[in-house]
Amino acid sequence: MADVFDRVQAMPVIAGLWPREPGVGSDFASEATHAPISAYTVVRILLLDAVHRLQAAARIAQNPDLASQGTHILLLRPALVSTAKGAWLAGTADSAERTSRAARLAAEDRRQGAIAMRKAVEQGAPDVFGAVGSAFERARAAVMSAVHGLTPDAHIPPPRDESMIVDLGSEIDRYYGTNNATSDVQLLWNASSSLAHGERWYSTLTAGPRRAVAEILTTRSFDVVCSGLNVTGLRILTLAAARNPS
Repeated sequence: MADVFDRVQAMPVIAGLWPREPGVGSDFASEATHAPISAYTVVRILLLDAVHRLQAAARIAQNPDLASQGTHILLLRPALVSTAKGAWLAGTADSAERTSRAARLAAEDRRQGAIAMRKAVEQGAPDVFGAVGSAFERARAAVMSAVHGLTPDAHIPPPRDESMIVDLGSEIDRYYGTNNATSDVQLLWNASSSLAHGERWYSTLTAGPRRAVAEILTTRSFDVVCSGLNVTGLRILTLAAARNPS
C-alpha cells in the first residue's frame, strides 16, 4: 500500500497550486457580479477539507491498532463527499449556476447544523444550542436571499450526497480512461456507512488470509479519493486561472 500513501502525501502539493483568490479575468472571478458569495471560496474550502481528512485517514491507516477497526474508512467518507460536492459545484460552465450551487451547498450545510442544534435542545441540551441553531438558520436564509432568482433552481437543495459521489466516479473514469472508479466510490460509500452504524465486519478482515481483502479495500478507497481530488483540483485551477483581456 506504500504507493497509495505516497499519492496521499502529494495531495497538499496539488492543493498548494490553488490560489487564495481567483485570477483576474478568470471564470471564477466573473462570478463576483452575481451574488455576495464566492463559488471559488466555497469549492476551495471543500477540497482543502477533503485533503485534511484524507491525510488524517492515512495516518490512521498506517497505525495497526486504529486501522484494525476500519477507522480510516470512516474518515474517508467525508473526504469523498466534500470532493464530490466540489466537483458538482465546479461541474457547470455557467457562472451563475456555479454561484447558485455554491449558495445551495452553503445553505444546506447551515440547514443541517440548525436541525442538529434544535434536536439537541429537544433532547435536553442547554438553550445556547438553540441560539446557535437560530444563527445557522439566519445564515441559511441570508445566503438564499442573496441568490434568489439567480437561476431557476436556486431554491432547490443540492443533489443527494450519494448521487454526487456516483457522478464523481463517472468523471474520474472519463478522465483516466478507467472503468472502476464508479464502483470504487460506491464501495467506499457503502463500507463507511456500514461501519458508521456500528458493524464490526472490518475487524475480521485484518487477520489471517482475509487481510488481503482489507488491504484492497483500503488501497482502492484512498486511491479513488486522490483521483477525485486530482480531477476536481485541475478543473478549479482552470476556472481560477487569470486571463488577459482581449
